[in-house]
Amino acid sequence: MAPHLRPLGLRRTVVTALVLLVAGCAPVRLASAPDPCAPAVVGGDVLTRDLGGTSLQVTVAGPVGAPTVVLLHGFPETASTWRAVATDLAADHRVVVPDLRGAGCSGFAPPGTDAYATADLAADLAGLAVALDLRPGTVVGHDLGAMTAVAWARAHPEQVASLVLSGGGVPGFGLAERGPPHLRSFGDAPPGAVEAAQRGRVREFLAGFTGSPAFPLDEAVAAYAPPGRLDAAMGRYRALDRDAVAQRADPRAPAMPVLVVAGGAPDLAADTVTALRPDRRVVVVPDAGHYVLVEQPAAFADAVRAAG
Repeated sequence: MAPHLRPLGLRRTVVTALVLLVAGCAPVRLASAPDPCAPAVVGGDVLTRDLGGTSLQVTVAGPVGAPTVVLLHGFPETASTWRAVATDLAADHRVVVPDLRGAGCSGFAPPGTDAYATADLAADLAGLAVALDLRPGTVVGHDLGAMTAVAWARAHPEQVASLVLSGGGVPGFGLAERGPPHLRSFGDAPPGAVEAAQRGRVREFLAGFTGSPAFPLDEAVAAYAPPGRLDAAMGRYRALDRDAVAQRADPRAPAMPVLVVAGGAPDLAADTVTALRPDRRVVVVPDAGHYVLVEQPAAFADAVRAAG
């Protein structure tokens, strides 16, 4: 959900501009593209679990019996974007890093559906917690992963002991008003439109979207270039209006402590979770922006430890 993308305009303008971008773009070929199915922690176990029609790939690492921490990625991230933070935390935590529905090497939404709302992803994670027999622990969400973390914590508070949010707002509580313009433009684009427009220029699209030199661009390109992956990511934006309606209809506060880790200054997570948890704490990490997890991974990991 990075704030660096230039606005694409209203729906009709968005679709027209996206289609025009297709012309004249040669496919990007990487000599040695990273493996999007590689473990998020070197030496970690890579598992696949079928959860009611959608399979999730997940890396599990760290001592058995240690406190649990689950790391949820945003866009254009995957589980691998957590590598430095996850490796750090695996020294003293049982770290669980899934590719969320539609991303990385996890499966897509069931055929014939556009089931990428936070409630859908939260249901996957609740099932994963049961399948892996996870003890309640710290759930960390960055960017769009922060929205999913909140949805999971509110739907299944018995599975989440504490929340750590970064760079992602809560739909229905000011996200539409405070968020960057691409939230609307991506959400308004019809299914398939963004992927069709960016086919053959995924690297350029993601590079302009992320903006941070620290972001692992090669890994993101390898993950989102295959057919269907970029459109699945856009499905999460298409679901934001549904998310907002669902959140406002059931505005319960998360039952567990909430910590916001912000890069440079309080961000969307701090702004929008306040309506639900006015007592949320904020840790600001200097010398970092939206992608604090890759720009200052040690500080991020330390903040997660303090929250547990």
